[in-house]
Amino acid sequence: MGETQKVRSLSGFTLSKTYHSQLMKVPKHEHENPYISLLLDGVYREESIVSEYDVKSGSSLFRPLGFEHKNEIGSQNSFCFNIEIEHPDKTYYSRTSDHVQFERNNLEILKIFYGFQDDFSDELLGITVEESLHHLFQHKHLESILGRALWVEKIKKDIRLNPERTYSIGEVSSSLHLHPNYFVRKFKEKTGFTFGDFLLRQRLSRGIDLMLHSSKNLTDIAIESGFYDQSHFIRHFKRFFGTTPSHYRAIIKG
Repeated sequence: MGETQKVRSLSGFTLSKTYHSQLMKVPKHEHENPYISLLLDGVYREESIVSEYDVKSGSSLFRPLGFEHKNEIGSQNSFCFNIEIEHPDKTYYSRTSDHVQFERNNLEILKIFYGFQDDFSDELLGITVEESLHHLFQHKHLESILGRALWVEKIKKDIRLNPERTYSIGEVSSSLHLHPNYFVRKFKEKTGFTFGDFLLRQRLSRGIDLMLHSSKNLTDIAIESGFYDQSHFIRHFKRFFGTTPSHYRAIIKG
């Protein structure tokens, strides 16, 4: 269903960008392979036996083999980026047999989409997919075996909503009535990230959201995302994506 605008076939993966017209209804179906889908623009409703909710722009979903669902596109045209996993026997895929919704504007998936849009070579794009998905599923597996702590979820939610704020380990741990050393150790154990790394990732995520869904310049985007200035934003962006925010913005929006 829908229209495939671009497709790349790699060893073990098929990547595609698809277009779905407004109000399109996709009847109940399942996919031949496990897959990840990133909604680039628009909104749609997914219904299955286990869930029913609206999927919004920037959301990424993992759906295992045999997951039955139906979709209804919203009142505007929608575009999706899809990663079909054709060899799900790899350890980090097989650990995740359930349906999953990743955090909005997930950096690993956006990194893969950038390589897809920028026409990376098959070798480079394949490496990008393998490394990014390994990292993605590894952290999901960590959450599943260690469980979640309410105070960790509380601070994660606060940072996602307000990445531009100034945070210090002392103030955050005190607000949660935790010893700073305990806070640092447990946060890394439960999330797989240091507190600083998690904060940086949320600021990059906010920056990408503003780059793709607003016409603001990079200086304003950097400040609104919690960076000191534009150069601070560019430095950390290049470290993660291997390119400048301006180039990334042009390639993705193009």
